[in-house]
Amino acid sequence: MNKTGNVLSGLACFFIFLILCSGAAPKLSAQDFNVGATVSENQVFIGEQFSLRIEITGSSMRDVSLPSLPDLDGIRVLSSTPSRSTSLSIVNGRTSTSTTYTYTLIARETGEHTIPPVTIEIGGETFETEPVRVEIIERGGLSQEGSRQLPDIFLEVKVDETNPVPGQQIVASVVLFFKQGIEVSSFQPTAGWRTDGFWKEELENIRQPQAETVVLDGVRYRSATLMRYALFPSRSGELSLSEFPMNVGVRSQPSRNDPFGSFFGSGSNQRRVSLESEPVNLTVRPLPAVENALGMNAVGDLRVERRLSNAKVETGETLELITKVEGSGNIPLIRKPDYSLPDGLERYTPQESSNVERRGLTIRGDKTFTELLSPRAPGRYEIPAERVAVFDPQSRSYRYINLPAIEFDALPSSAAQIASFDYQPVRLQPVTGLAVWKNSGSSSVFGTIWFWLLLIIPAAAFIAAFQRRKLMLRLQNDKEFARSHLADEVVAARFEKAKEWVDAGHAKEVYNTLQKAVVGYVTDRLGLPEAGLSDAELIEEVKISGADPASIKKLKNILEKCATISYAPTGSKTDFRADIDKTEKLIEELRKQL
Repeated sequence: MNKTGNVLSGLACFFIFLILCSGAAPKLSAQDFNVGATVSENQVFIGEQFSLRIEITGSSMRDVSLPSLPDLDGIRVLSSTPSRSTSLSIVNGRTSTSTTYTYTLIARETGEHTIPPVTIEIGGETFETEPVRVEIIERGGLSQEGSRQLPDIFLEVKVDETNPVPGQQIVASVVLFFKQGIEVSSFQPTAGWRTDGFWKEELENIRQPQAETVVLDGVRYRSATLMRYALFPSRSGELSLSEFPMNVGVRSQPSRNDPFGSFFGSGSNQRRVSLESEPVNLTVRPLPAVENALGMNAVGDLRVERRLSNAKVETGETLELITKVEGSGNIPLIRKPDYSLPDGLERYTPQESSNVERRGLTIRGDKTFTELLSPRAPGRYEIPAERVAVFDPQSRSYRYINLPAIEFDALPSSAAQIASFDYQPVRLQPVTGLAVWKNSGSSSVFGTIWFWLLLIIPAAAFIAAFQRRKLMLRLQNDKEFARSHLADEVVAARFEKAKEWVDAGHAKEVYNTLQKAVVGYVTDRLGLPEAGLSDAELIEEVKISGADPASIKKLKNILEKCATISYAPTGSKTDFRADIDKTEKLIEELRKQL
């Protein structure tokens, strides 16, 4: 009996143990996880790329959510979707799984920064990592030994002038620095470089960047200029160029003597690095006042001339007053001089055209303003002499150009000459003989259709002429109304130009022209400044105007595509034409909404 009782007692204890274990098992499995966060470098340079790794270790990886990143001060996340890797290990018969999520970050602001805890849900339970500290140091800062600290590879935007005036050309060069032992295989700018307050023109591409050796604080580096831009400030004050983002393909082991000799080639041990330059601050000095001259917002080495298309014109007909500005300088930003014209001339809204060359380091070309004039009465007309001002950045003073007076003759119109032929009186002779009178049915002239036509047509013509004159006066005096009224004509001309670039095979010019078409149309319709607005500011203005969210999304996509593809054009002519069609449809939508 005692033996049987001991057996039963042992079995009871065994079942109680199983029950306790089964009750505690879920709790143990839920806590059988380790979650941690680490960074690839705890000390990074501003503009340098580094990685944040979130590692989850446990016996099972079921029901694990993506990490939820908090807001990071002074640090930019390149992609909100992390890369993922998984590893499996078996130690002493126990299986362990490790999953690592990796985020790529860019250091933006110097100082001590803390990456807050990252939250992860596992099996319905929330886990948090420990905070991670990162120190972002300035390039060229002194180390503890007193030497300057620089990263192995970094990007800089160098400008040739830090105190320009509005309209003065600045050359911004994107320069890559990298240490010996690093080979650069490719580079690709990414969208996001903001140049608020500047008109930007990309200069001629550098097809094969040439690397040269430089020594920075005793360390040998290679440097190469990758891209160049011409920037024109549109206003005075403190302006800033944002960080220039770029993806660079590098190899750790050089395969040739020239680090840039295998550009876009293939090779082993290649990786992509995301870089950002530091912001560049500029102080733009205001232009001095113009003395007894007409201002044109012209800055540079420019020549100005004007002429008439004809020396004689019939009254009521039109002739062209042509002003041409050519040379090197801020061609896109030059404004038409506001000439004084004699009484008796009708003035119509001027048309303008420009031709810009981006060869070398200077923007050159010409801009032509064509103004239609129509004399109201015969006679001799004189357009007075004028004095226009062009600012010379080299001497930092104005150069004044005298435009001589121009005369032309207004002749009587041909219709007036026909109507004023010499009248020869006709002698009337009395009628003699028998006169026979017939009494036909009398009818009133007011009942004929010709009477009413002759009455209505001149009245309608007068009203149309009055409305036309009213429109012309408003176009002449209200510049914002004129821009809005002519926006459709301007954007149509730019679309035609983009199609010409497609046929010529110039992909970059296609997207540059599309970008100008969209930005120009929106700014003209909304009365915004023609230059100096970023894409984000432009989109915000369109939102404020009440545009449809779908149209705003299309506008954002087109601007982003233009900004990206203009750096490194890809695609076929079919793709380019499809993008032009999409942009034309967007303009049709905005025409109804703005």
